[in-house]
Amino acid sequence: MKDKGLISFFEVKQCGFYKNGSKDEVPIDGALDEILEKFCAWVDSRDFIQTIPWDVSSHQKRTQIYCKSIAHDETTKDTLLVLWKRFGDDSGKVSGISPDAKVGVDSGDSIQLDSKVKGQSAILGQPMYYWIIPSLDIIATVNFPHSSAATFDVCQYLKRCMDYRIDHPSKKVTEKESEHPDTGMPIIRKNVTYWDDGANCNLKFKLSASTKEINSDRANADVLANRITHIVIRDTISTFQSDDKDALFKLWSKVNKKKKFSKNIELVESANLTPDEVSEILKIHEKEYNPSNKWINIGFRESENDSTKWFHKYVTKEHIFLPYLDRSQNYYPAKVVLDKILKKRDEILLQLTTNYDLGSDNYDKVVGGE
Repeated sequence: MKDKGLISFFEVKQCGFYKNGSKDEVPIDGALDEILEKFCAWVDSRDFIQTIPWDVSSHQKRTQIYCKSIAHDETTKDTLLVLWKRFGDDSGKVSGISPDAKVGVDSGDSIQLDSKVKGQSAILGQPMYYWIIPSLDIIATVNFPHSSAATFDVCQYLKRCMDYRIDHPSKKVTEKESEHPDTGMPIIRKNVTYWDDGANCNLKFKLSASTKEINSDRANADVLANRITHIVIRDTISTFQSDDKDALFKLWSKVNKKKKFSKNIELVESANLTPDEVSEILKIHEKEYNPSNKWINIGFRESENDSTKWFHKYVTKEHIFLPYLDRSQNYYPAKVVLDKILKKRDEILLQLTTNYDLGSDNYDKVVGGE
């Protein structure tokens, strides 16, 4: 069994130093590879706790994000970042609900996970994996079941690192002290700008990204929407009840001492889908499909055809598989993830660099035809 990492691509729309107040989309200075180089130099040899660029006590409601691991490939210039998103309140405690809790019973089922582990403080949270491809101006998230990466988080994190911590020859920082109206404590407000002598103006650092739609995904959705007449879902459900089981199950429960049973089910439902609805199904399938599970799957049928075609033959292969983390690990090192990506880099990026003509004879190749 292996852990599946789903790769999603986001196109960098803004990266660099822009004229302050201008709507010009072209930066006066800066590029993704330069920003990454400066960031990697800043975090190099720092303690983990020092990689958060803002003051935690001043921003108690802001999600705390740290940098845990970095890997860089000199040939492709790709970089893999492993950031760490902290869970819980300022004390580090995380709340939970007991798996034995009953719906409607509101006492005695809360669990507190303390931030002390074997007497040492621990920053509870989960990893976020980012594959950054400067040559294509792409930021890709790599999401495993144990992780949760979003481009907004990494863009905001890198921007604050640049504005608050990373040295830049054009940076101008002004401070203004005021008093908090409720506590009376002093507040220091910083204004960060970047002065460009050539343009004789202030600049502002910006970094943003938006979803990059893969050509074949759109082609699949458009073509399949006209073909599908039925959706087929295979899943596994479990039950903790035994009273409604037949005699064989009851006998097995006595022998095996198990109260939980699993059952494979198949649902077939007629469907008249739009391309957008097909696109959503493809996304769900790509996220949840595991080739090691021979039953759970999503498929479709066409008019006057009772045979089922499975979506895993009709989706792009933007994912990687890694061995499950053992009990002593809670994240994959950046180099492990990057090395796995580099082994199939050309295959993964193929859909980003290929243009499809839906009117050509290649249309069946787009949707997984033989």
